[in-house]
Amino acid sequence: MQKITITAPTLNEAIDEVKKRFGEDVVIERTEEINNQIRITVALFEGEEPILVPSLRNTEKNSIDNPLSAIRLVEEICHDHYLGDDFKDYWLKCLSPYLTLTGINIAESLAECLNFEGQWIRKILNLKPVVFLGSHGVGKTQILAKTAALLKACDRSVEIYNFDTLKSSGQGMLQSYAQKLGVPYYFGQDAWKILQESIKVQNETVKLIDTQGVDLKNPKDLGWLVSYGQKFVFDPVLIVPCDGCLSLTADYGHFIKKFGVRHIILSKMDLAGSLSLPLRLAWTTEIPIAMVNNSASLSMNLQYLNASKLLSSMTGTQITGAETDMTAELGMKY
Repeated sequence: MQKITITAPTLNEAIDEVKKRFGEDVVIERTEEINNQIRITVALFEGEEPILVPSLRNTEKNSIDNPLSAIRLVEEICHDHYLGDDFKDYWLKCLSPYLTLTGINIAESLAECLNFEGQWIRKILNLKPVVFLGSHGVGKTQILAKTAALLKACDRSVEIYNFDTLKSSGQGMLQSYAQKLGVPYYFGQDAWKILQESIKVQNETVKLIDTQGVDLKNPKDLGWLVSYGQKFVFDPVLIVPCDGCLSLTADYGHFIKKFGVRHIILSKMDLAGSLSLPLRLAWTTEIPIAMVNNSASLSMNLQYLNASKLLSSMTGTQITGAETDMTAELGMKY
């Protein structure tokens, strides 16, 4: 066996040089940073000794033993989900310190790229109404109902306010959810008046507000939201669909900055062919992903999303040790 070192300004350039000189089937034994340069130690085998790199697909592991295998997996995920070279480079930079370890934990490096807030439901304050925002048809109404159900399971007092007067089906759907959960429900102008009075009173009730869908590309479509922001302070939560178009990333980013969005909830996870929009959005804005919604059914509740679960979803594998969803943890009966 022969060992050769390759030095380059970045990990990507070093890997490219390795591939160019020795092909795909080599083993990277060590990666280190020396004087702002990346040095890779490559093991070359003589004869017919097999050195094919194992894949993470169709396994139940949270880590891989071979550095080149880990790098290839990151490159493959970024390619499959259209995450772009800038995200890939950043992820590889986060992965680099783990490549010298036995059992390279890909999920830990992904967790350094994205923020996850698993305790968002429990941290909701009663002082600021939680306003669910998003474009048309992303699932705001269902996610609000599931949030109410989880708060009820935590023995929190809840009120639901529906400001979406444009969608006729939304009123009946949300009212039906409120009745099932046994929480007060207010609609339209009445909801607005009652909310203004309720905010003046300091109590332990969490106020959840459903809103009409917004057209992110039309500033005039946001006038009503600007008006709300001038009248009371709220905690904005943005619903981002996993089947959304990547070209909307900049529009979503501008919306997040304009209205001070604090958390992201992913929806339509079961329909997603690519997670490019929510992942790039969470990465570029550094806003934490608070929950994921896999189904429109109230019985299928919001779930925690962490790096292991996300990696599992992107690779099609079952990652061991992933957190259970909040439905099971809280013993939900809805």
